[in-house]
Order: sequence, then C-alpha cells, then structure tokens
Amino acid sequence: MTERSSALASIREEISSFATIWSLLPPVLAILLALITKEVYVSLFAGLFAGALIYSNFSIVDSTVHVFNTIIASVTDSWNAGILIFLVFLGIMVALMNQAGGSAAYAQWATKHIKSKTGAMLSTVFFLTLQHLAPPTSTSHDHNQLL
Repeated sequence: MTERSSALASIREEISSFATIWSLLPPVLAILLALITKEVYVSLFAGLFAGALIYSNFSIVDSTVHVFNTIIASVTDSWNAGILIFLVFLGIMVALMNQAGGSAAYAQWATKHIKSKTGAMLSTVFFLTLQHLAPPTSTSHDHNQLL
C-alpha cells in the first residue's frame, strides 16, 4: 500500500495547480473581459497569460517565455498556418464584399422581402444551406498539408 500511496502523492503533486479551482480562472477571465471590454483578442491573450501563470507557478518570466514559445510553435505548425492563411483570405473576401456594398444590398433586399420571423428563419436556413453547398476549400484530408 505504501508504494501505491507514494505514487498517488507524486501524481497529486504534479497536477496540483492544474486540477484545482485555479484551472477555471483563465477561461472565466477571458470570457468576462471580452464581455466587459468588447476587446476579444486582448481578453483571449489575458486568459492565455493567466493560464501560463498558473502553469509556471506564478513566475512572470517563465509565463512570458511559455506563452511566446507556445504561440510560435502553434503558428509554425503547417496545419495551423494553413488555417491562419485561409482565415486571412476569408477576412479579405468579407471586407471586399462589404466595401463593394454586398452587405448593404442584402440588407436592403431583406428589408423589402422578409416580413416575418418565419421568413427570417427560412432565409437563414436557405443561405446557410447554400453556404455549405459551396465547393470545399481543400480536398485533402491530411492534416499535415496546407489548405
């Protein structure tokens, strides 16, 4: 029994700060800050840094190093880089559509033609279905290739 109890004590010591109420702090902090400040990126980074503080036993230097190492490792991964590139192009397309007046034209059309809650729901279902019928951005199922 002593071997088992020493193994359990060792495991508890390793996960002491991870399996506690402290593990709820980063997501709760990020959500609350996003709701209060309306600054999503800053709030997510604050939540990330709070998690890094907990991970590094509240060492600011180690937390900063851990955050930047994690960000660099995530961005340099080819699958994540592909997703980031896709999101940048998607954002560019949305911005171009807004600049060209596509959103305003749809809003004007919807104001004229959609008169009820049911119509609004049906148009939403129609456009979401239409969106998912569009050809995929990639036919590759390999997570190691770029989109």
